[in-house]
Amino acid sequence: MIRSIVRQSPKFTGKEEVIVVPLFKGETRLLSSAKKLDALCRSAVSDTLKDNHFKADAGETLLLRLSVPKGPAHVLLLGLGPRKEFDYEQSADAGGAASKLLKRHRFSSAHILFHDAIENIVDEYLHSFIKGFSLAQYSFAIKAKKSKPNTVRKLVFMTDAKNATDTIRHCKVVVEYIEKVRDLVNQPANKMTPARMAEEASSLAKEAGVTCRILKPKDIAKLGMGAVIDVGRGSHHEQRFIEMHYNKGKSKLPKVCLVGKAVTFDSGGISIKPWSNMNEMKGDMAGGAVVACSIAAAAKLKLPVEIVGLIPCVENLLDGLSFRPGDIITTYSGKTIEILSTDAEGRVILADALAYAGEFSPDVIIDYATLTGAVVVALGTRIAGIMGNSQSNMDLLLRAGEQSGEPVWQLPLDRRFSEMVKGDISDYKNYSGRDGASITAAALLGEFVDGTPWVHVDIAGTFWSERGSVPYHSKGATGYGVDLTLRYLERVAAGS
Repeated sequence: MIRSIVRQSPKFTGKEEVIVVPLFKGETRLLSSAKKLDALCRSAVSDTLKDNHFKADAGETLLLRLSVPKGPAHVLLLGLGPRKEFDYEQSADAGGAASKLLKRHRFSSAHILFHDAIENIVDEYLHSFIKGFSLAQYSFAIKAKKSKPNTVRKLVFMTDAKNATDTIRHCKVVVEYIEKVRDLVNQPANKMTPARMAEEASSLAKEAGVTCRILKPKDIAKLGMGAVIDVGRGSHHEQRFIEMHYNKGKSKLPKVCLVGKAVTFDSGGISIKPWSNMNEMKGDMAGGAVVACSIAAAAKLKLPVEIVGLIPCVENLLDGLSFRPGDIITTYSGKTIEILSTDAEGRVILADALAYAGEFSPDVIIDYATLTGAVVVALGTRIAGIMGNSQSNMDLLLRAGEQSGEPVWQLPLDRRFSEMVKGDISDYKNYSGRDGASITAAALLGEFVDGTPWVHVDIAGTFWSERGSVPYHSKGATGYGVDLTLRYLERVAAGS
């Protein structure tokens, strides 16, 4: 983990382990600080560019080992790709690419000449770069023999940009809670039970000054949340329902309710999943982790918005008490759902949480869920799908996704899909076939918000990285959603 991230003016001392020089493809003219560095390094950078040994393609790196008086020991050339294609994702990817190389070569500190390449938009892209660099240092393992990780411990941004210090401070909070989401999601299901998830949420809330109430099975049943109770009946790990509240009672602030699916392990129940990749289903609580960590981060950043967080926590296993295909469940709202597939359990527990959200009279409800494999087929693993009944809030999320480098894409949702989820002997059914499966899942959720502005975020594709192919991802949980949510909340708070 990076212990120190600071800003300083671009003055070279010769004591730098490595100076990172970001460059755009096709732009060989070195700007002020890079030009001074090049002179200090006896034209090592400019000669490399002239010899065409470094093309500055996106994510390309070239480490130069130097031995010059009063110069750094190393210079790392970092490609940003074409300037016209550069965006927040590219900035995070570039930070991740540099970070992984420096980690591999066991550097303990790095200086970044960020200002030269980005010029007048340092504050806009510095956040993404820091996020990418920091997250590329992340690792998770549960091993008997713990080895000391090779990480960059100090990061220095050499820039005169005045607001860079504030950007660094803000990003450190964001990264802290993205890493916390990764830690929660990466935990195996024998450790991350519903009870443990509730304990983690309570701890996060206490640290950030957020109120937190944990409902146990008797409390959940007393409220009439039949979906949460029935879906969790097949596991000996009892259900929990987490209720978090930030800025409670501050009526003049916009009120946002965040709802997160937390199935701590999803076997599929009686409609059991294939064994292949079932291990990843320990991460079916990622939506809940994003909600808990986003609220804690918002509190740390003192965002002027009231936030309610609701997280239904269950484990979906199968035994003699498991809910079955053909069962009809009565939800918190009184509406009934016929179970056609016990592997479509997330939308069932969310029906309780979304209806319960109405008790807080929020201005908007946003839910996060690893809900459907169909969204992965449609959008891949870097873009989440969004649907809902509030175009203005979906527009805010679209802009927040672009700025955070955690993009979302709007899928259509209208009454035709709502017709598809209506039941024959119940109000609704929990599965409507493969056609438009991500949308029909969202359509079912929409039947429980009772007209409150609402957006559903399906993170089934983005919560997990199988190969760690994104430069700042490692294999496992990505932490996707925290930066997106905070950017969204900032826009809500600003009235935009």
